[in-house]
Amino acid sequence: MEPTPDPDLDLAPGKRRLIEAALRLTAGGRSFASLGLREVAREAGLNPNTFYRHFDTLDDLAREAVEWVSRRLRPMLRRERWLAAHDEPHSVPRRACAAFFAFALDNREAFLSALAEYHGTSPALRDAVRANLHEVSAEMADDVVQLKLMPALSRTTIDEVCTQIVLQLFHLSHEYIGTATHREALIDYSERFIVRLFAGATVLEQHQQPLSIGA
Repeated sequence: MEPTPDPDLDLAPGKRRLIEAALRLTAGGRSFASLGLREVAREAGLNPNTFYRHFDTLDDLAREAVEWVSRRLRPMLRRERWLAAHDEPHSVPRRACAAFFAFALDNREAFLSALAEYHGTSPALRDAVRANLHEVSAEMADDVVQLKLMPALSRTTIDEVCTQIVLQLFHLSHEYIGTATHREALIDYSERFIVRLFAGATVLEQHQQPLSIGA
């Protein structure tokens, strides 16, 4: 895979400070809708007028925050999957889970905010979180196909399984972030979840029979 540019370089310093400030303020469970422009600017240590140099609304800031995190997460996961597949294909699920959870822990505020907004009151933010999760699962499916990790499965089945995996890991990230003593157990569980999901999908697809007329 070709190296990807560092997405942090895409953000102006003031824009990044505003995003990080908003994520800190929402990490405790507050929604982006509850924030005030001046509150975010004050947390960032910037003049409120600076906000409008980078964003039109707080929803714009929130969407950019979600995309900024996703732009860093996705290439990291793809790199980890390809490296694991090169070293030992059977290690892909565990290494990908460990990498995902480590990223969630390193980006605690962003993940806690995204988890809150997944069922939040803002349709725009709900859509942004879900769209970015879909991108993660679509790229995972691409890698499963390109690396020939599950050659017996159709692309449709792989897409469905990857969607379920990404949603499960996303929701488990809350527990991983908050429970230091159970982190290794969560990685173990997630690895088993992925293996069993793909194994079950393989059995179902192999034994699936066409529905006969009148059955």
